[in-house]
Parts: sequence; C-alpha cells; structure tokens
Amino acid sequence: MKRILTVILSVLLVFTATFAVACKDDSAKNGSVSVKYYAQASDMLPMLKQGQLSIGLLPEPAATQLTKMASDKTWYRLDVQELYDSESKSYPQAVMLVKESLLSAFPNLVLEMANSFATNIQWVKDNVSLAVNAVNTHLESGVTASLKAANITAEVVDNCKIYWQGANDAKDAVKDYISDIIAIEETSAKAVSDDMFYNGQASGTFSADTVKVVAPDGAPALAIAKFINDSQNFNTGKAFSYNVVASGNIGKAVQQGTGDIVIIPVNAASKLYKANASNAYKLVSVVTHGNLYIMSTEKLDAVTALKDKTMGVIGQGLVPDLTLKAVLNKFNMSAKVAL
Repeated sequence: MKRILTVILSVLLVFTATFAVACKDDSAKNGSVSVKYYAQASDMLPMLKQGQLSIGLLPEPAATQLTKMASDKTWYRLDVQELYDSESKSYPQAVMLVKESLLSAFPNLVLEMANSFATNIQWVKDNVSLAVNAVNTHLESGVTASLKAANITAEVVDNCKIYWQGANDAKDAVKDYISDIIAIEETSAKAVSDDMFYNGQASGTFSADTVKVVAPDGAPALAIAKFINDSQNFNTGKAFSYNVVASGNIGKAVQQGTGDIVIIPVNAASKLYKANASNAYKLVSVVTHGNLYIMSTEKLDAVTALKDKTMGVIGQGLVPDLTLKAVLNKFNMSAKVAL
C-alpha cells in the first residue's frame, strides 16, 4: 500500500510540475508573429509593393528602395536596432576578421585602417555614384548588384550604421549579442572568449604578394567603398585585391582561408574565426551596427502591435531573423512560421 501511494504521489508531482511549466510558458508570451521567409530582400519587395504583404523586415538600403518603388503607399518603420538596445540603438552586425599572420607582418595595419575608415562614410555620402560603382565593379561573377545609387542618400547611409568600433571597445557588445542569439537558437553561433579579439598581439608569417579583402554585397561592402575606389593598401607595400561576394558565400573566405581580411556576420565569425588552424583570424573591428527596419503600411506603435500579424523576413536562421527573434523575446513574444 505504501508503494502504491508513493507511485501515485510521484505521478501527481510530475503532472503538477508539467502543468505549471506549461502554464508558465503560455503566460510568458504576449502573443506571436507569423513569419514568412524570403532568401533576400529583392524577393520580398514585390510582395510588399503588390500588397500581398503589409509588413516586412528589411535592411537598408532596401527599406528606402521600398518607399520609392511603392510610393503610392504610406510606409512606417520601426528601428530594430533601437528595439534591441534602446541606449546604443545598435547591435554588432558585421565584423572585420584579419588573418593573424597578416597582423603579425604589419602591426600598424589596424591603426591605418581605423584612421582611414573615419573618412569613408562622408566620402560615400558625397560620392554615391562612385561608391556604388566601386562596389558593383568588384562583384564576383554571377552576383546581382543590390546597391543602386538612386536609392542611396545621406540618410540611408546613416541608417546603415557604418562606423569603426575597435575590438576592445566592441568586445562586451559582441559577447552579449552572441549570448542572446544562442539563447534563441543554440546552433546559430558559438560562445567566444577573449582570444577572438585582437589585442595587438599576433603570430605567423604572411608570404603572399597580394592581400585579398572579401566583403558581402550591401551595407558591409559600402563600408569599404572608398578603400575599393582608392585601391587602398594601408601603407603595407602590398597589392590589395577587393572582392564583393554574395552573402551566402562569405563564410567560405574564412573557412577556406582564401580571404586575408574578411567582413562577415558576427555569428558566422564566432564559429569560423579559428576553424582553420593554419589560418587563424582575429576580430579587429565591428564595422556595421545594424541596418534592419520593420516596414509596414500600418502604423505600429510598439513591437506588441505585431501580435497575430504576418510579416516577411529575410535570411532564415541568419542575423536578420535571429535579431528579430531576440527583439520579440525581449518583449515576451515569439515567432512562428507562417502557413
């Protein structure tokens, strides 16, 4: 009899705990958003223009492009960067990785790049056509250009949040962001230690005659447009080869060690910076700090206004998707795939 009572009591405890957890999970959510995924912004834009979607998560300059191509509609926007962090109004989006061997060979390289970077953004604003041409003429074969001079204004450049933030200053923000997205999706990134961040120390021998710089098309490529235009070599005495690739191919440049300087999404950087033992990389800077905007024909006063609505999102499982989910999580909401 005592054994029977023990079993019954155990079952009741399990049931009670399960019920409590279930209730807690349900009450912890302020509703959900239905998400329809698109591979890239150019796939979503026609849906928004035609009214098949009324809400979409878009990066700049695609967000501004939408307002021009669908000017018959009134567009409202929510700044995802501000929603993620109301103080900095940013998050570490794309980072610059440099081979340790290159840093060892040229100890002043990072300082030279940082000093040159400061003038890049104003130059882009003043020379939009030159900047876009510099990027588009260095696209790898088969990549359709995403940048169009007509869609880029000084405001758009500001909305891309392009600026140099050195490894030491960016360290905490990078670690926090990676922690946030791992909490959303465990395989989205890898927790990193201080060894990821360049501290002025590096080892290895760099013997190549040409330094290969690789960046994904879009805002990250715009970040180095002046370098491309000027064939900048940062006083190294080396020839620099600038290459703009499809975003889906940027990881190969690090994994295979074909890029010496690579601009890459922060989550991919966390997984790949030491994937190749013979070509280890260091994070020297965050160069873009978020350029995502929730565009809508409805005036959304808060994230919670997205409850029960359907929105288009680019890059399933990538930075845009992960950042959106981190924001939703912050506001006690969730995302589900639209049927």
